[in-house]
Amino acid sequence: MRLLTTLITFCGIGFAATALENDGWRKQEQNGAVAYFKGEEAMIMMAPAKPFAGDARAGLTKGMQSYLGGKVVAGGEVRDADGGAAMAEYEVQEPNGSRTHRAAMAWVRNGQLEAMLFATNDSASYQKYRPTAMAFFASHRGTDGPITGEWYSGRISTIVRQDSVTGALAPPSGNNMTYKFLPDGTYQQYGLMQFTYSTCINSYFMNITGTYTLRGSELTTTPTDGTFDSRTCGGAPVRKPTTKAVSVFQVRVSGNELTMTDAKGASSTYRRK
Repeated sequence: MRLLTTLITFCGIGFAATALENDGWRKQEQNGAVAYFKGEEAMIMMAPAKPFAGDARAGLTKGMQSYLGGKVVAGGEVRDADGGAAMAEYEVQEPNGSRTHRAAMAWVRNGQLEAMLFATNDSASYQKYRPTAMAFFASHRGTDGPITGEWYSGRISTIVRQDSVTGALAPPSGNNMTYKFLPDGTYQQYGLMQFTYSTCINSYFMNITGTYTLRGSELTTTPTDGTFDSRTCGGAPVRKPTTKAVSVFQVRVSGNELTMTDAKGASSTYRRK
């Protein structure tokens, strides 16, 4: 695997064995560098910390064209990730003409720029091992941001309706909403609303994915994809795309509670799952 071997020979790395080895990743050391390989498909590595006075975005932008190597030919937008880190996903053309899929994350800690790289040979491998790489990135950052994780809000009615003819019980009315903020700066939002009138059931389900940034107490969510499903009184289900409007919230974390206040002043409180 010439490409990945070339990468680690000029990136000095040092970190202890992790759960990756327990999951079948092979540890390799070469010229003082350490990396973890999953067969011939994927590699995860950490670049050496370097003295740095700027911010993570500037450091990652520079690093993508230098110590993280290769020529960026697709993607490469550097975005803010949780906890002050920066994140980019992109394709690189290697000196031998081949392409690899990569994700890189960088952050500044104690005046040092730290960066990690995930590289694979094709898009299928990239999607397969991306969750493992993101978890590895988060673990080596040492701390997650204050909103990283899964948050839930909802209630179910205590009133249960019964069909007077058949005796069948109708599902209770209720609603829930969940936000899942990932360390790589992406999020998932999904929610269900269900209302029962007599034995007529109306249900609505929303599923959104996107990116987010957190600067101080200001949270910005940017949807990239999403669907809204509805079904009324046993009729055929209807699916529509959700809007991709950017939303800005003021957030406050207190223990296991997250309060999000929108631009109109409406607040919602979620509990950590």
